Amino acid sequence: MRLDEITHTARSNYLCACCGMTVPGGSRYVRAQVPGGGLVAKKPMHTACYTRRAASNTNMEKAHERNI
Repeated sequence: MRLDEITHTARSNYLCACCGMTVPGGSRYVRAQVPGGGLVAKKPMHTACYTRRAASNTNMEKAHERNI
């Protein structure tokens, strides 16, 4: 899935679920699934935070596969 297929334009300011900084209105962001409180919710994230997090998760999965 390409990043431009899952991004949205912010209508107002949001807080990034990853870094806690403001996602300003008018900018592009990703609504990503974030676990919390026993539920999975969709929270706004900067596109840069999302790609960093996705790369980090991929690296952790690869490391886990090597250890099995």
